Amino acid sequence: MSDPQPGKIHQRLKQKDEPRFTKLAAIIQHVRPDVLLLCEFDHPGEGGDDGALALFCAEYLEVPQHGQTPITYPYRYAPPTNTGLAMNVDIDGDGEITLPNDAQGFGEHHGHFGFVLLSRYPINMREIRSWQRFLWQDLPDHLMPKGYYPEAAQAALRLSSKNHLDIPVEIHGQALHLLCCHPTPPVFDGEEKRNARRNHDELVLMRAIIENSDFLRDDQGNAGGLSVGSDFVVMGDLNADMMDGDGMKSAIRQLLLHPKVHRSVASGRMTPKSLGGRFYRPWQPREGRASEWTHLSGLRLDYVLPSASLDVLQSGVFWPDKKDPLRALITDETGRDRPQAGSDHRLVWVDIALKRREI
Repeated sequence: MSDPQPGKIHQRLKQKDEPRFTKLAAIIQHVRPDVLLLCEFDHPGEGGDDGALALFCAEYLEVPQHGQTPITYPYRYAPPTNTGLAMNVDIDGDGEITLPNDAQGFGEHHGHFGFVLLSRYPINMREIRSWQRFLWQDLPDHLMPKGYYPEAAQAALRLSSKNHLDIPVEIHGQALHLLCCHPTPPVFDGEEKRNARRNHDELVLMRAIIENSDFLRDDQGNAGGLSVGSDFVVMGDLNADMMDGDGMKSAIRQLLLHPKVHRSVASGRMTPKSLGGRFYRPWQPREGRASEWTHLSGLRLDYVLPSASLDVLQSGVFWPDKKDPLRALITDETGRDRPQAGSDHRLVWVDIALKRREI
């Protein structure tokens, strides 16, 4: 739900029957997540809703779509983002400071490709922590390409291409920390591999937040990351596959195999799977399991990773097979899997049970 023209998504939502958006809403209504992260949803870059998110909720999610039951999300958060935030230095060397190439994160306007959170449970807005301003050069052993960026850019370039957030949600008196991010895709670069390196290091930053690393400073100046003993769920389009694709595999592998991450969901028996993915044929040969794919390129890019402290009941990827009547929600009028039909990504879900903590 992004467009190079600022405000265009808001305008399109006003039509109230945009076919692509009705399909996305129907998928959400069918899966009925209690907490939902929507990646690539345009909103003001400094954070907040320009009306697009409220309109999507009121006119799409709260209205029956394609035979599905409406769903309401009373709690919403549209965080600040680095996408389309212009820097004060010419990065690409064309003599001008222009978007999208001279931005902190790739975007045609500030807020392009941002992400938003919808929740049926209260969001503890006062306790949200952000690492949006954390500098790439401040990450220990970072992989920023040497000699590629001007010195002024190296000193000002943030690591997170959108934002890295700890968003606490209050569920029956217990806090569940949603660790949300959307690293840059490891493509569209040259021999310097700037995007692949940044994707790797954005995942390292997420791991550092989980580990409560001493070197971290959030945007309010507070040290460390997630408090020890916290229940959490990593959520996002991580743009990384442990088996295939153009990214550096080490960072996503270390995240999926992290001792604090639920091993069965991350890389074991309970990894989210679909029936439809098994019958999809991407344009490139792949080594990974097709049932785990979440993207039309034949990659597992989208993740919901509960902490090892949580009980997991079941999981899945919304990718109906050819005989399922719901398949029409992800295909075009000819029955083909196409991005224009809804999205090139597939919704990933995990059902968890919070363990009661003694006070």
